[in-house]
Amino acid sequence: MSALFSSEQFASNVHMTNIDRRISKTKKAIYQAFLQLLNEKGYESTTVQDIIDLADVGRSTFYCHYESKELLLDELCRYLFHHLFEREESISTEDYLAHLFLHFQKNQDHITSLLFSKNDYFLRQLHKELEHHVYSLMANDLKEAHPNLPTSYLQHLVVSNFVETLTWWLKKGQDFTDQEVVQFYLDLLIPKN
Repeated sequence: MSALFSSEQFASNVHMTNIDRRISKTKKAIYQAFLQLLNEKGYESTTVQDIIDLADVGRSTFYCHYESKELLLDELCRYLFHHLFEREESISTEDYLAHLFLHFQKNQDHITSLLFSKNDYFLRQLHKELEHHVYSLMANDLKEAHPNLPTSYLQHLVVSNFVETLTWWLKKGQDFTDQEVVQFYLDLLIPKN
């Protein structure tokens, strides 16, 4: 399992191989400013001007790299989800889910602000990734536990329960470990008889 995500990793890894050091420094400053502003102000309240001011870059420099803050968010999501949903073949479902929950907990000062802000783009991308990675991991057990439920409903159940469980844990359930939260989540979806 890969190390936990950090703004330093994001800022230094996204499209930064074989690129001029000045471009690398500029992108790093933009990413760090964007992540800080997401935490402080939320996505909707953050403007390109805010990012430019905090990153200490010119407007034309920002637009040389991104046409909009939406495209910056898109790149952030692509990197985050690629890193977050990496999975070793031999890892158990429980350990994989614990990795996901723990990843969000460890990075809530940056990424979880998008979750709490209910940013539509971020949530759509997260739902797609959860459906692809988490549902597919649990599909056989879910279909066995709920043979009369349609697949589309089971997919919705997996995704929405994950997001709600994660949100609850980060806001109110900090007394519970990631392993305990995973068990709550699994017990809801696949009850043991």
